[in-house]
Amino acid sequence: MPSFATIRPVLMGLVIGGLLGFAYHKLVGCRTGTCPLTATPLRSILYGAVIGLLFTLPGCSKRPQAPKESAMSTSNVIHITSSAFDKVKSLDKPVLVDFWAPWCGPCRTQLPILDQVAAQVGDTAVVGKVNVDEERDLAFAHGIQSIPTLMVMKQGKVVQRFSGVQSAETLVRALEEAR
Repeated sequence: MPSFATIRPVLMGLVIGGLLGFAYHKLVGCRTGTCPLTATPLRSILYGAVIGLLFTLPGCSKRPQAPKESAMSTSNVIHITSSAFDKVKSLDKPVLVDFWAPWCGPCRTQLPILDQVAAQVGDTAVVGKVNVDEERDLAFAHGIQSIPTLMVMKQGKVVQRFSGVQSAETLVRALEEAR
C-alpha cells in the first residue's frame, strides 16, 4: 500500500488543480453555458483536477535513489593539476593522462573505463586526469585540440597518444608496453 508521502503530491495536484479550475470558472469561464469543460463550477473543478493530476504524475513515477558516490571517492584515478603534472610525468612507472572536461559526453563515457584501467594496473602505473577547463595552460602546452585525449608517458616523454574514447584493453596494453 502506498504511503502518505507518495500519495501527497497526487492529492496536492488534485486540490490545487480543482481550485484553479474553480477560479477559472469564476473569473474567465464560459458565460453562455456552451463550453463542455467550464459550463458549470463542478465541470471546471473536475477539469482543473485532471490537469493538476497530469502535472503531478510524472514527478511521482520517479523513485528516490540513493545518492551516487562521486567518481573520485572510490577511484584510483588521480586529479592532476599543473603544479603536480611535472612530478607525475617524471615517475619511473608509466603514466596515463586523460585530458577531459565535465561537459564533454565522450569524456564522461571514458571515466568509468579509466577506473577499470586503474584497478587492472594497480601500482604498476599511474592513471590520472586533467580537467582542461581548469588547466588551460597545461592542455595548450601538450597540444590538446580535442577531448578526450589520452597520453601514455614514461619519464616525461609521450610514448603513445589517443584521441576519443578508448577501451580498457587498449589502455592497459599501452601501459604494459610502456613498462
